[in-house]
Amino acid sequence: MSKSPSASPLPFHPWIYFFIFLTANTLLSYFTFSTETNLWIGFLGLALPFGLAWWTNRSSGDSHTPLYQIEFFKKIPIWVWLLIGAAAIFFRFYKLTTLSAWPTFDEGMFGFTAIQMNQKGVDRLFYMFSDIPVFYPWFLSLVFKLFGPSLFNFCFWPAVFSTLGVPLVYLAARQYFSKSFSFFCLLLAALAFWPCYSGRFCENEVLIFPWEALVFLWLGKCAQSSSPKGDRFAALLGLSLGLAFYAVYLHWMSVTLIVVFTMIFLFGKERPSRLIWFALGLALPVIPFVILSVQTGGVNYLHSQSILTMAEPWIKKIQWAWNTPHVLFWGAVYEEVCYRPVWGGLINPLLGALFGVGLLEILKNLKNSLYLWLLISFFIFLLPGALSLGFEFFRIIPILVVLIPVIGLGWARLTQAFSLRWSTVILLALMIPSLLLDAYQLLGVYPRLWDNPSYWLKEVKSINNYRAYQILKSKSLSDGPGFVFADFIPSLDDQTLNLADYSFNAVNNSRLDGEKAKWAAVMINVNYQPFLAKRFGKGTIYWLSKDLNAADGGWMLWIIDINETNRPVFRQWQKASQSLNDYLTDYFQGTSPAGNRVIPKVLDTLNQIGPQFAGDPFLESCYAEKKADLLYKTQGAAASSQYLIQALPQGYPAAHLFYRLGTLQLLQHQEAEARRTFQKALHAPINFTQSAQFLNSTAK
Repeated sequence: MSKSPSASPLPFHPWIYFFIFLTANTLLSYFTFSTETNLWIGFLGLALPFGLAWWTNRSSGDSHTPLYQIEFFKKIPIWVWLLIGAAAIFFRFYKLTTLSAWPTFDEGMFGFTAIQMNQKGVDRLFYMFSDIPVFYPWFLSLVFKLFGPSLFNFCFWPAVFSTLGVPLVYLAARQYFSKSFSFFCLLLAALAFWPCYSGRFCENEVLIFPWEALVFLWLGKCAQSSSPKGDRFAALLGLSLGLAFYAVYLHWMSVTLIVVFTMIFLFGKERPSRLIWFALGLALPVIPFVILSVQTGGVNYLHSQSILTMAEPWIKKIQWAWNTPHVLFWGAVYEEVCYRPVWGGLINPLLGALFGVGLLEILKNLKNSLYLWLLISFFIFLLPGALSLGFEFFRIIPILVVLIPVIGLGWARLTQAFSLRWSTVILLALMIPSLLLDAYQLLGVYPRLWDNPSYWLKEVKSINNYRAYQILKSKSLSDGPGFVFADFIPSLDDQTLNLADYSFNAVNNSRLDGEKAKWAAVMINVNYQPFLAKRFGKGTIYWLSKDLNAADGGWMLWIIDINETNRPVFRQWQKASQSLNDYLTDYFQGTSPAGNRVIPKVLDTLNQIGPQFAGDPFLESCYAEKKADLLYKTQGAAASSQYLIQALPQGYPAAHLFYRLGTLQLLQHQEAEARRTFQKALHAPINFTQSAQFLNSTAK
């Protein structure tokens, strides 16, 4: 690897550049500076030294053994393998259901879909607004059928899939790299923040990392085999690649593109028969998938999320595209809604510095086909995130299979000149602080985020549902199963509470005898309190949103004992709540990603279940809220306000209903009508809305 003195006027010392990159990455990741300062740090600490290193580190043309084929230390003791395995399991299963405090809205939809599959079966290829393929919801439904829906069963399997990816990464790496280099890849797959963090989300994308490792395992075996056995690996590779579309789909397109072109490059001329076996294996699952996709109307989510289809200036699109590599290495440019690192980037500054050194090694040796493949694949895997609105690390998670070897090249370049003993010392010196940084982000910073209620909204999680569950779980432990009505609120995007309380909620769990339920709880707006108290008695009230400054007062959890007098009422409530399941299915399928467009079928479904809410003033008020919310999304403020005016006399005149109507009237510039409506809110039995503030603002 040494360069001749005449090759460059400046010597290349990888350790110097490593520390320069490390310093710049640390400043950009963990410190807050002005935009101008960050640009200077990026230029002086990354761009300039990288360019200088590239210039001084050009290949002299000498042949040498690639770094990824060198052995850097002796045989690894069995206790080391066991220790790494235990650490990988610990980081994925520690506080399994509580580390992230509560599932996201998206995860709640997966839980709801799985429960509905158990009741209705599989009836389509894609589910939910984001076109989730059938496999993962079906797998969850099978788990729920065997073990019952619960937060534990919900969180357990993503951790299992994430753990499974660790040995698969090592097995795949051994098809291309030495034992030492593959061991380094194993370390990153087992202990780095990103692989561990992604396993904390119960979504279908958790399958990408282990499935991709399996695909590249078959690709490696296919590439290395010169016997007819390689044809079987080619068919297995195509089959594995094609079956993944039923599990992850949109995120898998970049992987498919890379594998197909790699197979064409490897066997297009020298062994076309192997390419045919690969094509047959791929076509077997893909052709039915394409046919079913066309029959179901195609996929809209990709189009809705692409920045290329948006009428925005190109400078804005470039800024959005830049956000993806920025989050990868240094953290979010601005507040993202979810699925992002919480302290620095997805990889820590030390691994980022190793990546820089590894990238230099690749650029120096582009004649090496594997180096060139890594470089091309890195940019291809980066594109789905760069071309999408916002940031979601699942869109670029295939890049991990490339990112890990590039970081490994950086480690190998730093270690190359040292003895086997010193190679082990360097490995420990690099990996221990890297592990500490990643462990602190995962187990230290991340759990503390939930101490701040304002952060829940940014992460698309319901603190109200979380608080309600703590109360309901305690209630169920002392008094047994009960009725929990969590779907009477207007917007039903969040189904996490129905998933978490399923084991003791007789409303949705058919295995529980509702006639034996001793208590009922309802999640509803706090301004309903006096009406429910007058009808049923005082009950127990928990104002879940008291500290959240909700404009309409927010949510309360109202709990009351069931007796023979009120039991028939709760039976009717149960039927009304269960009738919402069809509506929820259509709602999740038809709502646009932005949440501001709903297909007409959803409104038709809601109209059909209207009779289930008739005759009970509370249910009629809940139905009015729900339909007004949907009308606003489908037809606008005018239709929503007109419906509320007609529906209000049928239910309870709660303050938040008048507040909602007043805000709709303000949107239509009906200031006089809005003032009269806000006045009605002030005269309600209780008023926890901000109607008075609106009256004061419109009076000025």
